[in-house]
Amino acid sequence: MLGGNSRDRTHTRHVLGGTAAACAAVTVLGLTAVPAAAEGQPDLSPEQWGLQAIGARELWEETQGQGITVALPGIAVYEDHPDLVDNVTVDTQFGEDGDQDEGSGAAALVAGHGHGMDADGGVLGVSPASELLVLPTGNELPAAIRFASEEGAQVILLPETDESVDLTGATQDAVRNGALVVGPAGGRDDANVLTVAGTAESGELIPGSPEAAGVGLTAPGADLETAGPDMGQAQVTGTPYAAAMAAGAAALLRADFPQLRPEQVREALVEGAQQGPGGLPALHLPSAQTRAAAIAQDIPLIDEELVNEGEESGGVPVWAWFVTVGAVVVLGIVLLVVWIRRSTADPYGVEAERREEDEQIAAERAAEAGPASRRKPRGGRRRKTRGD
Repeated sequence: MLGGNSRDRTHTRHVLGGTAAACAAVTVLGLTAVPAAAEGQPDLSPEQWGLQAIGARELWEETQGQGITVALPGIAVYEDHPDLVDNVTVDTQFGEDGDQDEGSGAAALVAGHGHGMDADGGVLGVSPASELLVLPTGNELPAAIRFASEEGAQVILLPETDESVDLTGATQDAVRNGALVVGPAGGRDDANVLTVAGTAESGELIPGSPEAAGVGLTAPGADLETAGPDMGQAQVTGTPYAAAMAAGAAALLRADFPQLRPEQVREALVEGAQQGPGGLPALHLPSAQTRAAAIAQDIPLIDEELVNEGEESGGVPVWAWFVTVGAVVVLGIVLLVVWIRRSTADPYGVEAERREEDEQIAAERAAEAGPASRRKPRGGRRRKTRGD
């Protein structure tokens, strides 16, 4: 199992000096293509055939995975590696065990952002602007998976484990919490997990791949350039690295189509795949994006399922916000109507002028009547008509 960390507390490191830090920030923050080497400078960035094979760069003009968190329970990383620094959080509350070489390699294939001046070095992951939540652990992998989904991770990448490790309950909870769970094929039978097998650049399955029945998707998994020890790069091969490529692809689709549920993103990845070895689906992001767009075209960003989720989570449901806003609007309209009526009841002062004239006539009649008007007449009071 991958996992572990040399630190003894929960922490996030942001350590990188000089021009390397500036270039890493530019790569992460901008929705731009990978920078080309400056004129006169050699391009020392490694060739990454996996990114080309799945068509990742074709999506980068629209999204590089901003706003998506990919959790990696059960692994450890070099958190200050220049290809990972600034978008990785390491939480050691579940343990510290693990191989940092393997963990850093998988993490960089998901969301490595490169480093160096004018792309003269560093590796890129499939979703270079996504955030990584790394949770090293020994025997508490189920708890780490649940924690990741409760923290809002949209994609969870599982490490390689043997059949004795039962993660079904934890992965089921993660899917219910809205996470797409991805893991290496083989070693477990879990319908909640999108299982991924690795292929070589030739398109064939890598040696030691599981039987086709246990494979949900294939992705590049051999001779992949990624982050390595001594703050450098390494070439890796293995099913866990193919799963890392698929997890990065899932992050891109989740960023591009936030209204889709985990099972819908999974459908887009599998149904939008190309034909791979032995008829297995091979990851291909442009066609998966097309499939996701077809699924999402009739789904609003806020739908009934999301409203129900808000109610179940104990937060303020969406309908309550609409009712509140509606009440404020109605109250505003009522106050406006009252103000208009009051301001237009006698806009030209006609009523006031008539009252003033009536009062003046009454005073003149009283003056003409004199003292005799004070004597009570027989047969009751009579009004003196004008002209008498």
